[in-house]
Amino acid sequence: MFIFIWILASMGVAYAAQISLRPPFPWFVLAAILSPLVGSVLLWAANRWNVRPNKFI
Repeated sequence: MFIFIWILASMGVAYAAQISLRPPFPWFVLAAILSPLVGSVLLWAANRWNVRPNKFI
């Protein structure tokens, strides 16, 4: 049950990343590995200070 809630909360972080126009999969992996709380705090910080990786095309 704990793993289900952990994955569900990580999916919530990925959904929040998608809403804020960020790629959701890296945020899901980050939240699943570290913790959903750490992932959501890092997503908040990235949105707060507008941190975005450079795209080299």
